[in-house]
Amino acid sequence: MDLTWLTISGVIIGILIFALKVSLGCGLASLKRREVLFIATGYLGVSLLMGMAVELLPENALSAVLSTGMTVHFLVALLLIALGIMTARNWNSHHHDISRRTFWALSMPCPACLAASFISCSFLAGLVSIDPWKIGALVGIIFFASIVTFSGILGKIKSAPSTLGHAMIFLGLFYLMSMLLIPAYLNYQKISLAPMDLPVLDMAYSYLFITSIVAIGFLGRKKGAYL
Repeated sequence: MDLTWLTISGVIIGILIFALKVSLGCGLASLKRREVLFIATGYLGVSLLMGMAVELLPENALSAVLSTGMTVHFLVALLLIALGIMTARNWNSHHHDISRRTFWALSMPCPACLAASFISCSFLAGLVSIDPWKIGALVGIIFFASIVTFSGILGKIKSAPSTLGHAMIFLGLFYLMSMLLIPAYLNYQKISLAPMDLPVLDMAYSYLFITSIVAIGFLGRKKGAYL
């Protein structure tokens, strides 16, 4: 497959994943169609603005944004976990639905998603001979259609509000785990491929962390300890 089309398909898959994240909040919180359209339109507008800003934003400004990415990633993960616990516990303990007050942690544009989308627009603009604003518009249209479609599908699933809380907790833990795994992988790319140089101990700690989380969740579920 041509490298250009392979790159474009990778960007589209990334957009669909972000749209699914947004749709989890909209669908599991049972938002009205008008509210979903409002959020999807917001992503369309933001994507268009990002496409227009590709040629205007200086490279040092983008570097400054990326340098703070890990800190923002960590804060978003903690926010997802905290609000997820609140959502699940309020429903399981008091049958009090607060999903419409907490869904925004999944559905609103997070800095990590915005940065990734901006980088995708910038990369595609340098790869294909298309005006950046047109790329932003295309990304926005994909966002809009995907959010509306995924939210409609998830909205038809009859689930308790605690399901939204569990999804937020899962994604928050995933964000934390990615902070452990991705830097280890990037550091590995900088070193020799010789067997003696493999960061086995670091990888072992990462997998132990993941296994511990899964084991705690399994034992808690088995013992009836619900959030």
